[in-house]
Amino acid sequence: MTVPARRRAAALLAALALAAGAAAAAEPAGVLGVQSGGRQLLRDCKPWVPRGLSFFGRLLPSPRPADPSTGAARERYGATALPLASAIGADVVRLQIGQPFLDPQSPEYDKNYLAEVKGAVAEARRAGFSVILSLQWEGRTGVKPVEMLPKASALRAWAAVAPAFVDDLGIAFELFNEPASPPDPGPGVWEAWRAGHQALIDALRKSGVRNLLIADGLRGAQRLDGAPALNDPLGQLAYAVHPYFGAEDNSPAGWDQRFGRFAASHPVIATEWGHAARHCDRGAADTVEQLLGYLADRRIGVIGYGADEVHSRLLRWDGDKPVWSSYKNRPCDGGAAGPGELMRALFDRQAREAAAAHAVAPAACERPPR
Repeated sequence: MTVPARRRAAALLAALALAAGAAAAAEPAGVLGVQSGGRQLLRDCKPWVPRGLSFFGRLLPSPRPADPSTGAARERYGATALPLASAIGADVVRLQIGQPFLDPQSPEYDKNYLAEVKGAVAEARRAGFSVILSLQWEGRTGVKPVEMLPKASALRAWAAVAPAFVDDLGIAFELFNEPASPPDPGPGVWEAWRAGHQALIDALRKSGVRNLLIADGLRGAQRLDGAPALNDPLGQLAYAVHPYFGAEDNSPAGWDQRFGRFAASHPVIATEWGHAARHCDRGAADTVEQLLGYLADRRIGVIGYGADEVHSRLLRWDGDKPVWSSYKNRPCDGGAAGPGELMRALFDRQAREAAAAHAVAPAACERPPR
C-alpha cells in the first residue's frame, strides 16, 4: 500500500472510530422526561402516555428465601417478563427493587444484588423498553420495614443505586413505593412526605442525576390531593397513583378528588394497578372499563400489576402463549375474569396514537449535561 493510501486508510479508520464513539455516547432509545414548563410526559421527545407492566421477579437477591408467589415470579422472570410486556404492547416496564438489600447500612444488605438489578435493566433496555425502578420496602421483601415514608434508608439505597443508571435517561426512579399513611392524611403527614421526597430529590440532583423522578402519593399511592409542592431544579418530576378500588375510590367523583384534579396541573402516572376477584365487591367489570377510560381521557398512563403472580390477574398460559383475561360473558370474580383484554386494547390504541405523534421542539426536552 502506498503512503497516500495508508494515510487515507488511517483517516477512514479514525473517522469510523469517532463515529462509533459518538454512537456509543448517544442516548439510547426510550428517553423519559417532562416537557419544559408543562405537565406533558415525554418519551424520546414525543408526548408520552405510559403503557406497561410491573414485575417483582427481581425484588429479592437470588439466593434469598422468598414466599411462594415472589419465588415463582423470580423463577419465571427471565423467560416471561419481557415477552409478556411485548405481547401486551408495553413501552415501559416497572421493576420493583428491594430497599433493604440496597441500603449498605441495612443488616439485609447484599453486595451482589445491584448486579442482578443492573442485569434485569440491561435486558429490558436491549429489548427497547424504558424502565421504572421502584424502591420497594413493603412486606413482599420479607423484611420488617424500617421506614414507611422515605427517610435515611431510602437515601442510602438511592445513593448506591443511582450511579449505576445515571447515564441512561431511559430509566426513571420511582423514589419510594406506596408511602403509608392514615386514610385521610393531615398536614403533618403530608409535610413528612414532602420532607422525605425533597431530601431524595435534592440528594440525587446534587449528585448529577438527570433521570426522571417519580413521587408516589400517600395512603399507599392512592391520594395526591393535598400534596405539598416538591421542588425539582430540572423540572423532571412526575407523580404516581395506584388507583385500586376502595369504598370511595370507585367512581369518577372519587378519582377526581384523590388524583384527577391534581393531574390537571401535574404529570401523573398510574405506576401500578390491577383488578382481582377480591376487588369485585368494590368495583365490577363496568367500573374497570370506566377507570381505564378515565385514565386515558386524562392522558394518565397505566402500568398493569399482577402478570407475574402465580394466579395472575391479567392472563393465563396456554403452553407458551399468553391468553389475556376478560370479563366477556364471565362473572367478575370468575377464574378467567380480569382486565387483560381491556388493557391490551387500550395499549394497542395508545401505541397507534404514539406512532402518529409529532416530537416537541428540541428545547422543550433538553436537560443540562452532567
